[in-house]
Amino acid sequence: MNQCVIFDCYQTLIYKKNLERITQNFSHKILKRKISIECIKYGYNIVYDRYKFKHPHFQTQEKLNNFYIEYNKELYKIIGISISSNEALQLNKLLKKTIWACYSEVQLTLNNLKKRKISMGLIANWTETLNEVLQKVNLGHYFDFVHSSHDLKIDKPNPKIFFKALNNFIKKFDKIYYVGDDYELDIVPSNKAGLIPILIDRNDQYPSSVDCIRIKTLTDLIKIIK
Repeated sequence: MNQCVIFDCYQTLIYKKNLERITQNFSHKILKRKISIECIKYGYNIVYDRYKFKHPHFQTQEKLNNFYIEYNKELYKIIGISISSNEALQLNKLLKKTIWACYSEVQLTLNNLKKRKISMGLIANWTETLNEVLQKVNLGHYFDFVHSSHDLKIDKPNPKIFFKALNNFIKKFDKIYYVGDDYELDIVPSNKAGLIPILIDRNDQYPSSVDCIRIKTLTDLIKIIK
């Protein structure tokens, strides 16, 4: 059987290392407030959900800065703290220095699929930096194709992003899987596009009865894709 596995990127394959710790240190040193890592994680989860349909497309640095000022102020509002625009921008400058890292099981899983000659690709809501980031975490060489929403001019959850990315390529495979961490952004649109969606749910965010294949770790793909 000719199969292809396509991945989302952020929080599916990679994450920002020490994101919460940097935010905690900023809170302590600049805001003079002690905040637990658990509280900060909660804040990031909520603010991500509120902004995930607002994938940024900005023509100027000023508009980009304004987006992250709003984002960081909302983050702290969720935590219960009011911060100024200058403080929000200062935090953003610190967060730009965070290092991208792979989840521990990613390379093991991709190596297994590659050795079995299963075609792999990546389709993600991302800026023009996607390929650069993949090279930094040593993942770029695994994929037969990489498409960002920036290049395609379409964002998930619009299912047209998959049609545009795959085009006639989709006819070459008996099965095409799409692996992502977000039900609304990844599972719903990939299903509408005729792909087989797989939800990676490392933190038990979704119920076990969710209407798609649900996995706890990427290594589960090794058993599913035979």
